[in-house]
Amino acid sequence: MDNTVGSHLTSRQNDPVTTEVKNQNSFSSKSYDTPTSLVNARNIPEYITGYVDGEGCFTVTFNKKTKALLGWELRPSFSVSQNEDRRQVLDIIREYFGCGYIRRDYADKTVKFEIRDHDNLMEKVIPHFEQFPLLSSKQKDFELFKSICIIIDNKVHLRKDGFREVINLAYQMNSSGKRRRTREEIIKYLR
Repeated sequence: MDNTVGSHLTSRQNDPVTTEVKNQNSFSSKSYDTPTSLVNARNIPEYITGYVDGEGCFTVTFNKKTKALLGWELRPSFSVSQNEDRRQVLDIIREYFGCGYIRRDYADKTVKFEIRDHDNLMEKVIPHFEQFPLLSSKQKDFELFKSICIIIDNKVHLRKDGFREVINLAYQMNSSGKRRRTREEIIKYLR
């Protein structure tokens, strides 16, 4: 048994944002054109950091999972949301990182670019934000996120004390956000 970290979507066939789905609740994927001359004239890495400062999020979620070593699945992710009519920016960000996926977020009626794969977070996302730091208080969230990813990379999260450390760091992030579970609930039900 292991503590699952990250996830890959097993099928994007029913994802109405990235594929055309034939049912009444879907729409066909639109073509979004961003003038290449504008993209080439910009400093895309710094643009992406600025964009993430306003519309991005570093987060860690905890889900009960009976097969997980400690009874909880741990999922760090990096995401950027945008209204569908401005999706071009998400396409540029996805192309820049060369990984991740774009999906509809029904909770806030936006589309979201997201990276959950641990190796991609360690090899692409973290180095980017080390080289091009955020300017807002979101930099603190990034630093906590980076610490959590390093703990996971070193497999310290597979021990109760390491998992508790991840929980404590994660609950310092995104202070204005909402969580489904309290820190105490997760700690109480650790195996």
